[in-house]
Order: sequence, then C-alpha cells, then structure tokens
Amino acid sequence: MNERLFARLHAWLATGPVVLASVLDTRGATPRKGGSRMLIGAGDTFGSIGGGMAEARVVATANTLLQDEERSTEVEIDLTGRQGAVGICGGRMGIGLRRWHGADERLRAAFIAETLAAGNSLTLECDDLGGGEPQPIQPDPRLLIIGAGHCGLALHDFADQLDFDLWAYDQRSDELAKFSHATRLSGPIDSLSSALDTRRELFAVLLNRDFQCDIAALRVLCHRPPGFIGMMGSSRRIGEVRAALPEYATALANLRAPIGIDIDAQTPHEIAISILAELIQRRRLLGH
Repeated sequence: MNERLFARLHAWLATGPVVLASVLDTRGATPRKGGSRMLIGAGDTFGSIGGGMAEARVVATANTLLQDEERSTEVEIDLTGRQGAVGICGGRMGIGLRRWHGADERLRAAFIAETLAAGNSLTLECDDLGGGEPQPIQPDPRLLIIGAGHCGLALHDFADQLDFDLWAYDQRSDELAKFSHATRLSGPIDSLSSALDTRRELFAVLLNRDFQCDIAALRVLCHRPPGFIGMMGSSRRIGEVRAALPEYATALANLRAPIGIDIDAQTPHEIAISILAELIQRRRLLGH
C-alpha cells in the first residue's frame, strides 16, 4: 500500500493540500493495525484506516484540517461500544492526521515514493505522520509468476489489487500480452535471474504447463533462493520435480507444494484466490 499511496500523495499535491491519516497505535480489537494509512484530498480519498463510522470521523476531521492552517492533529477512535464510541469491536485506535502542502512537502513525498519504488525501505518521521513514533515502511514485496497460463493470468489480475510488485515469466512472449500490470520476461529461462535482483521480499510462484518447465525454473531460482517458492501440481508431479533436482534438496526444503490454502479450489480464479490467501498470510508475518 505504501508505494501506491505515496505516489498518489505526490501526484495530488500538485493541485492542493492533502491529509495523510496514519494509524499510530491500537489497543484491543480494531479493524486495522498500526501503519495502516489513507489519503484525504479535496473530494477524494485513497486507502482506508478501517471504514465505517471510525473512518467517517477521521475523514470529517481531515476535511476540517484541509481548510485550516494547522499542520497536524491526532484523533482517538473509541470502539468499545460505550457512550460516544463509533463501534463495538472492543478496542481503540490512535490516528495521526498530517496536512501536506506546498513544493517542499511535495519533494518529500516524491523522495518517499521514489525510495520505495526503487525497492528500498525507509522510516517515516513523526513530522510525516502527525504524531506518534517513527514508523519504518517497506516497499511492496515482489510476486514473480512463472507460467502464463490461465492460473497465472488469474493470479496476476487479482494480485494487482493487493500491492505486489508484479513480474511474470514465460518462454512464450505472446502468452504474456495480457499481463499488462507486470514486468514481463520471456525467452531463455536464464532471463528469470533479473527478477531476483532486488532488495524486496520475493515470492516466486510456479504455475507452468509442464513439470520440465518447473525443473528448469527451479534450477535458476535455487542459485539465489527467494524467501518463498511455491508450486502448483499433484503429489506425483511435485515428487518428480524434487527427484529431478537432488543437488538442490537444501534450497528446496521449504518449497511450498502444492501452493495455496486448501479450499478445494478448481477453477483458475479459485486457485488464484487460494494462492493469494497463503501469500497474504505470509506477507503479514513479514510485517507488510
């Protein structure tokens, strides 16, 4: 989210002030956790800090801030269900609201956006957030889809909505035409190496049409193993692939195969959803 959000902040600042709302801290059950963010501009918003009446209160406060000369404020969101609360989840949220405006702050937004787009992490200072403590932020993890068939395309289409840096590979360049939101690689299998050259967290998902393509791809990946490698296939196919790569047994010890949360997925889109459910779970464990 942070990559797209700060790119959007930079773009919106060309036409006027924008409020950045950030969850600074939470206690108990809340819809979003610390580090969640949204933008509130003149007549438009981007992102979410939880929705419902809680978010409506934040947006109302942000709209007032847009009209004022005040630089920042904090909002305490009570979700305990008591008198005056805006929900019954049971917890509380501290939200920092920071009004961004002017050329200097647009340069700051550009620096943050460009740093993340280059695959680097950085820390948002208290002044960026409107309160609280500094918050480290990370670039979007890279999702490398290997195999441009029906399942690969469905995974690409859904993942585009979920803040991944998308890359896709297939030997057949014509099969990649519909992967419009991804950096596309084709041709010799060694071209996969360029996708591994990143500081981002890297998830590789193999959805090839045949197991020989799996074997060739894994030979490349195992030289610089991503943090996560998952592969689609039956138990027999997975066994054949592992048996063909005895020299990489250590690198493949954590291979997730078959990939995906077990929801009895059958269609390409169901399979894509099951895979993304697992990737989101792992991404959260990494702090994204």
